[in-house]
Amino acid sequence: MYALIENGQVAQYPYTLDQLRGDNPQTIFAEQMTNEILSEWSVFPVLPTSQPEYDEITQNLIEDTPILIDGNWNQVWEVRSATAQEIAERKQQIKDEITVEVQERLDAFARTRGYDDIVSACSYAVSQHPKYGVEGRYCVEAREDTWDVLFQIEDDVVADIRPMPRSYADIEADLPVLAWPV
Repeated sequence: MYALIENGQVAQYPYTLDQLRGDNPQTIFAEQMTNEILSEWSVFPVLPTSQPEYDEITQNLIEDTPILIDGNWNQVWEVRSATAQEIAERKQQIKDEITVEVQERLDAFARTRGYDDIVSACSYAVSQHPKYGVEGRYCVEAREDTWDVLFQIEDDVVADIRPMPRSYADIEADLPVLAWPV
């Protein structure tokens, strides 16, 4: 990570060695350049700094212009509030990802008995077959119970009863146990 410095100020950041070569086409640069050589071209390394903690739903982490501290250019981070639209989009993305994982959980469960997916297993609910009918009815119940729990979680989030889950892992333990009837 480099910055192009002009008159003691950051002129361009980030700045790459390829940009240096492109900005100076008449110059042949060594493949490996030391910081001393780069400084002759007003290019200085920027020391990385730890990102601050922030809420990935309601805040944005922005890399700001590096600052000079004790003779070294240092990376700078700023945390800013996200817009209402950004927050809504992030929440929707999390909801969509959780929905996909919940559906995959149900489908994977059905596949443990050779069904293509949960819908395929549920299609056997009306079967009079002693094995398939029982399994199909169980899958209908398990699917309904699972989605009921997920919809309740969504209602609780909207009502501020529980925090917005960040991922499927945050709600997985709340879902009904899936176990084939004996």
